[in-house]
Amino acid sequence: MPEEEKDLYAVLGVSPLATQEEIRHAYRKLVRRFHPDSGSEEASAERFQEVQEAYRVLGDLARRQAYDRRRAERGKDLTVALAWDILVSRQQLQAMPEEQMLYLLVDLKPSGKTAFKRIPLNLCLVIDQSTSMDGDRLDHVKAAAHQIVDELAKEDVVGVVAFNDRATVMYPSQPLTDPLRIHARISSIWASGGTEILQGLRAGLEEIRRHHRKEALTHLILLTDGRTYGDEEQCLAEARRAGLEGIEISVLGIGEDWNDAFLDQLARQTGGTSTYIAYPQQVRGVMRDLVQRLTMLLARDVTLTVRTTERAWVENCFRTAPFMEYLIPKGGVYHLGNLLAGKATQVLFEVVVRESRPGFHPLLQLEMNAHIPTFNRDERLIFDLEREFVPEAVEEPISPILVNVLSRLSIFRMQEQVWKALDTGQIEDARRRLETIATRLLDMGEAELAHVALLEAGRIAQGGQMSSKGQKMMRYGTRGLGIKGRGP
Repeated sequence: MPEEEKDLYAVLGVSPLATQEEIRHAYRKLVRRFHPDSGSEEASAERFQEVQEAYRVLGDLARRQAYDRRRAERGKDLTVALAWDILVSRQQLQAMPEEQMLYLLVDLKPSGKTAFKRIPLNLCLVIDQSTSMDGDRLDHVKAAAHQIVDELAKEDVVGVVAFNDRATVMYPSQPLTDPLRIHARISSIWASGGTEILQGLRAGLEEIRRHHRKEALTHLILLTDGRTYGDEEQCLAEARRAGLEGIEISVLGIGEDWNDAFLDQLARQTGGTSTYIAYPQQVRGVMRDLVQRLTMLLARDVTLTVRTTERAWVENCFRTAPFMEYLIPKGGVYHLGNLLAGKATQVLFEVVVRESRPGFHPLLQLEMNAHIPTFNRDERLIFDLEREFVPEAVEEPISPILVNVLSRLSIFRMQEQVWKALDTGQIEDARRRLETIATRLLDMGEAELAHVALLEAGRIAQGGQMSSKGQKMMRYGTRGLGIKGRGP
């Protein structure tokens, strides 16, 4: 195979935008890993030779530039859309039989080397029109829907479904060629009847599937203020099916009466999110922000695959930006959903390590895969983590970035423990945890959320239960610490 047809960057596991120092560093690690005389369980003469050949070209600046030119001439675009920064908590570990914790913070972001191209939206609004929505709630939702229609582009597809105990297709999904008609149909929605989310969800998915295609971003937005009864499992089944088809669902819950645990689970089946809206006046801003973010799609189906050695394993994994979320792998693969231009996705791995022999040892390989709609191609990044184990490890300062992430994550994890304590009747434990959360939030300057935690702790101490509003504010407020922790 001609040299330029090989992806030498992939052989070394570096980006085409890597510096010469990054290339040298990757080469040295791979040589130690694959050298036939290294004694490593991964030693491979074939793989070692492949690494040597790649470095012969990329390690020499003149040869690398010639290689890049030949690749460009053959239509091999070396411009990449994604980049990552990886922060590891320790450079050295002590060689000992006991287990040690290592933190791996992955900051995945746009490379800044490519122009962003907006792709069309295939959007469906599914609006709760039950009796409880009457008045300000429905008025503000309709005003938000009008605004979204005005700001969509001609190539976008939009549909509107209203539901109570049955669903009505107010505006069939179609290209936005008749805005006056869709505005009239939105204005005609009025409140009546009960709440059956399954009816609206099915009708919305049926509409959105008619224009579902790879070239567009398909997204359903469900707005509701109430609970559905008896059809939760069917709703989750519909969401799972939609997720497999590449259809995302976002949920906007208004007020305190909706089931946040259920709707959060429904959205997550598709890679979407749920949002708590305390007051109807907030609907317009939240909905506008959501749709604007959808138009900034940089990468689809972003995944992180972890391959560990026998001396390391992943204990836990969390998304820590743009929001806090516990990630559960499927076959060693962590699904992150879509990545937006101008935004970063941050993931923290808690890795347990055990090795008693001194020396350099490989721990794991991290691989990122994503589809880039702008180029209609897939991209991959690879990071091999190895660390030196020494008889006596030197104390290392922890990065302030990592300290910030861990402190905010500890609050998120603690509030999750509050719900478990309440569910199992450990009332005093839940109260103590809420008071601890309040103290830590105050230390971070999150006075409003700290006040909510203290109020709810007081309710529990007096023999009561957490209020529905307080529970939602704590759940979504601590999740939002991921956004605040990012900084400018």
